[in-house]
Amino acid sequence: MKILAITNLYPPHHAGTFEHHGQAVIEALRLRGHTVSILTSSHGLRSEQCNEEIHRCLLFNGVYGHPAVTGFLQLKPLELHNHQVLREAIEHFAPQLLHVFSLHGISKSLLFTLHHSRLPVVYDVFDYWLSADVREDPWLHFWNAPSLPLLAQSTRKTLEMSGERGRLDATAPTRLMKGYDRIPALFGQAKERAAVEPNSISGFRFDRIYFCSHALKNLTEQVGFAVRHAAVIYPGISTAFIGAIKPPGAPLSKLLLVSQLTEESGAMTALKALQLARQAGLKITLSIYGRGDSSYVAALRSFAVSRQLPVEFLHVSNSTSDLPAVYKHHDVLLHTPECAEPFPFTPLEAMGCGLPVISATSGGAGELLRHGENCLTYTPGEPAQLAARLQELLISPALRCQMAEAAQSEVLAQFNDATVIDQVENFLAEAQGQTE
Repeated sequence: MKILAITNLYPPHHAGTFEHHGQAVIEALRLRGHTVSILTSSHGLRSEQCNEEIHRCLLFNGVYGHPAVTGFLQLKPLELHNHQVLREAIEHFAPQLLHVFSLHGISKSLLFTLHHSRLPVVYDVFDYWLSADVREDPWLHFWNAPSLPLLAQSTRKTLEMSGERGRLDATAPTRLMKGYDRIPALFGQAKERAAVEPNSISGFRFDRIYFCSHALKNLTEQVGFAVRHAAVIYPGISTAFIGAIKPPGAPLSKLLLVSQLTEESGAMTALKALQLARQAGLKITLSIYGRGDSSYVAALRSFAVSRQLPVEFLHVSNSTSDLPAVYKHHDVLLHTPECAEPFPFTPLEAMGCGLPVISATSGGAGELLRHGENCLTYTPGEPAQLAARLQELLISPALRCQMAEAAQSEVLAQFNDATVIDQVENFLAEAQGQTE
C-alpha cells in the first residue's frame, strides 16, 4: 500500500510517547514493504523541509512554545496554509490510504479535508487530541460555537451573510457540510457540553478508527463523538524491552520512576512513599528518569534534599534508546500517574524487561494491570498505600517473581510488535478494500 501518514510530530523531537508510537508503526509498515510518506509539522525548524519520505510543513498553534493564534484574521492564513499543505501532499504522493495519528496542536479542520479527499482515512488515536482538543480548536470554535463575544459574533455573521464561510469550506473548511453550522455539544457553554448524549455528534465522521485502549474509546464516546464502532488495538512493545527476571533471592533496592515530570506524574507521591518506606526500615533508593516542568522538578529536588532521601535524577538523552538499559539496571518500577493515561506504556516496557511493577490504576491501566497477578496496584496520590506495597514486595520474593513472570508472558504474547502490527496492517487493508 501507498500510505500517507499524518501526525503533528515525528522524531527526533522526543516530545512524548505518542510520537514514538507513530514512528514505530510507520517504520514497521515500511519493513513489511509498504510505501509510507509522512506529513508533519515544521516544529523545531526555521523553515519547512520536504523530501520524498517526509514533509515537515504543517504549522502549530499554541503548543510546544508556538504562540496561540485566535483572531479570525490571524487564523485564516494559518488554516489556509495547513489545508494547502495537506492537499499538495495528497496530490504529489497519490496515496491509496491516509493514516492519521495525533493532531494535537494542529488544525482540527483538517478532519474535513481528509473526509472530502475520497480516500480511505484511518485514525490511530493514542492521545486526547480528539476527545479534548477538538473543542478547544479556535477555528472550529469561531465557526461552530452557538454564541461568541459580541465583536466575534458580529464578524462571523458578516462573513456568513457575505458567503465567505461557503467559499472557505472549499479551502479551509469550517464544517463537514452545510447544515452543521453550530455544534453546541462541542463548542457551547459547559452546561450544553455536559448534557451531550454519547455518540450523538454527527458533524464529524470517523468511519475507520481504532483506539489504544477501551478507556480512551469510552471517553471519546462520552464527550459525544460517534465512535461506538471503533476498534481497540493495544500498542506493541519493542523486543529491546525484554530482559531476564531476577531470582527471588536477588536484592530489591533500586526503585525507578519513568515519566514526564509534571504535577500529574505523581512523582511527589513517590518521594513521600520513599520517605515513609525508609522510615519503616526499607533500604531502598529511587531513580527518576524524565524531563518536565522546571518548577516541578525543582520542587522534587528540594523535597529529596531537605529530607535526605537517596534520589538520583537520571539524564535523558534519547528515551527510545536509553530506556531498556535503564529498566534492566533497576529492581522495581513505580508507575505513579495521577491522571487518566490513555495507555500504560511504561509499566508494560518494564514488565517486558522483567521488573515487578507497582502502579496506580487509572485510564487504560485499569484494563491491563491486575493487582496481585501481574503487578501491585495502589490508589493514585496515596503515598502511604504505595509505601505499603513496597513492603509487600520486600517480604514476598516468591510473589514478586510470580508477578514478574506472569507480566512478561503477557507482554510477549499480547503486546509484542509483530502481533500488534499484524492487527494494524489488517485494519488498514480492510479499510482500503472497503473503498475499492
